[in-house]
Amino acid sequence: MGCCGNNEAEPIELNQHGVEDKEPAGQYGKSRKYDPNFSGPIKNRSCTDIICCVLFLLYFIGMLAVGILAYSTGDPTKLLYPTDSHGETCGEGKHADRKNLFYFDLLECIPKSISEIYSLTACKTHQICVKNCPTDNTYSKTADRDKLYCKYDAQSKVKTMSSDEIAKNCAKYTLQSTDLAYRCVPTLVGGSLSNFLKSNTINTDGKNLTVENIKWGTIAQSVLVNIQNTGRKVVADVQESWYWILAGFGITMIVAFIYILIMRWVAGLMVWLTTYAVLTIIGYCTYYCYTEYDRLASTDTSDIGFDFVTNLDSYSDKKETWLVLGIICAIILLVILLLLLALRKRIQIAIQLIKEGSRALTAMISTLFFPLLPWLMQLILFCWFVAVLAFLVTAGDAEFEQVNNGTFSKIACTATDAINDWIPGSNDTISCNFKKYVNNDNILRLQVFHLFGWFWIMNFIVAFGQCALAGAFASWYWAWDKKTDVPTLPVLMSVGRTLRYHTGSLAFGSLIIAIVQIIRAGLEYLEWKLRGSGHEPGPVAKFILKCLKCFFWCLEKFLKFLNKNAYIEIAVYGKNFCTSAKNAFFLLMRNILRVAVLDKVTDFLLFIGKLTVTGGMGVASFFFFNKRNDLNYYLTPVIIITIGAWVVTSAFFGVYEMAINTLFLCFLEDCERHDGSPEKPYYMSKKLKKILGKKNKKTEEDE
Repeated sequence: MGCCGNNEAEPIELNQHGVEDKEPAGQYGKSRKYDPNFSGPIKNRSCTDIICCVLFLLYFIGMLAVGILAYSTGDPTKLLYPTDSHGETCGEGKHADRKNLFYFDLLECIPKSISEIYSLTACKTHQICVKNCPTDNTYSKTADRDKLYCKYDAQSKVKTMSSDEIAKNCAKYTLQSTDLAYRCVPTLVGGSLSNFLKSNTINTDGKNLTVENIKWGTIAQSVLVNIQNTGRKVVADVQESWYWILAGFGITMIVAFIYILIMRWVAGLMVWLTTYAVLTIIGYCTYYCYTEYDRLASTDTSDIGFDFVTNLDSYSDKKETWLVLGIICAIILLVILLLLLALRKRIQIAIQLIKEGSRALTAMISTLFFPLLPWLMQLILFCWFVAVLAFLVTAGDAEFEQVNNGTFSKIACTATDAINDWIPGSNDTISCNFKKYVNNDNILRLQVFHLFGWFWIMNFIVAFGQCALAGAFASWYWAWDKKTDVPTLPVLMSVGRTLRYHTGSLAFGSLIIAIVQIIRAGLEYLEWKLRGSGHEPGPVAKFILKCLKCFFWCLEKFLKFLNKNAYIEIAVYGKNFCTSAKNAFFLLMRNILRVAVLDKVTDFLLFIGKLTVTGGMGVASFFFFNKRNDLNYYLTPVIIITIGAWVVTSAFFGVYEMAINTLFLCFLEDCERHDGSPEKPYYMSKKLKKILGKKNKKTEEDE
């Protein structure tokens, strides 16, 4: 059975007189016909897309094999600790007590432009592992010999060496440094660094000490030092307020749950209240940014300008910062207002769909907590992916190159030459240095294989969660009596059906998304390689790359939308992926106006709800931590709580969105299958029928 083959023959559709329906199919197929035996997700179904299921299992086994191979060949400590010029890892083996990397001549590492700042790992100067980074600014000709940093063999003989030997085996100078990622990064920056180097005539034959080099070098150093200091303060703030942060996450869960619960009875009121709340919050943010800008502008009368500064803390005291934030908030406020004005007539129908979704959720409370299972699966997969990738990227061999007069000569040498610091048959100007770790083509192929597997399995987990929830919500919608006709344990039953019959279909749908994602990753890698190699792509190449990236981004969004609706069809009818995707697409196209307006209005209102909960938590935490003086940055817990609130709220509302998407698709089928007659009554709620101008006709017995 092929991946796109039908698992069963299409049933013959009969009209109400028992005669085969000969109605010709339109451009987007026939409308759904009335079936007196249909009452929700079918029970008699068979396995779908078996070949895709087998391929998925084989690929999963291959992922395990790659993990075992990576564990046996890689060494993640290479990522944690740096490597010296001999190709030996600091903090390991004979360098176990020396974790920091010291650069003999940092001028050899200063990039010529901002685009080369990343190349510090391939610095041409000699590098050694040290216990502690320098604490003073010294010059080798005038410094105490105890403070000199020399090559390993020369360190023990430094007190007896001549000046020429010191010049050959020791660093010309040291700069006061701090250990950043186990690398000695100078804290002396700006004009002070330039003056120190010039005053001691440290210019490496005048090659590297230029105004431009000092500019980019000091900017890079300043940013690194500030990031490190800021990072330490942020960590300290998190340690000081972690229990309040966890409390904020817990409160967010409670608020999101209460919000969804209340929507069952007062959906309209909640929608409008949350809409006004979002407008109020954004309006207040706009006002607050304006007042801060006005306050700072009263003391700073200079023209508006955006200059880069290395002190990251100073941005909150710049009027330009508040001006930009205020403009952004004002634009968002205007866009939301215009959308509300344009969609006001469709909001009432969307509110009823939201109310239906809330009724379904509160009738099956387990659906709110079901996403914990896919979330744990995704977390485990992510940890596995990172761990295996860390082993894979460190499975390569060290590459050594000859350095002639401070330049890599692209002539290979060996680790023995690097340890001996001498190239046979050469003069003293040529040495052998470690350059980088190089992976062979097989390792690169394994990395691509591993990355694609991560995309595939991650999308499979998402598909599993969507299909399982869709089966539960569909069984609720198609139950005539919501109190008695809903199956027992609908979520568990839907999970069982999904895993037993439709693993192959989920694997097929997630495979399509994974292919698009790996293409997007390949385009990003291609662009990065072109820039890193120094060959900046031309205007035409840039345009083509941007167009391709935009196209595949749009394609991925469309396929995710189509797949979600295909999984709903799979959960209800039990057909294979291609058939389900076709039926879902045709159903949506036959009701394109409702999809384009009603479904998107519902998504917009749910987005407003998420903004309300997240914004409310952000504002509340802002006022709570604003008064505390025991934190370096009171915004640290505020930002963490706000981001966490968005994640938690998105998880809860993700179930809500799936409920509404499922009910919306069922609603469209309800409109096609039924006409409100006693033989074919609508399953939708009374209020939804009232808004749409539909009703079920009473039978003689009811009258």
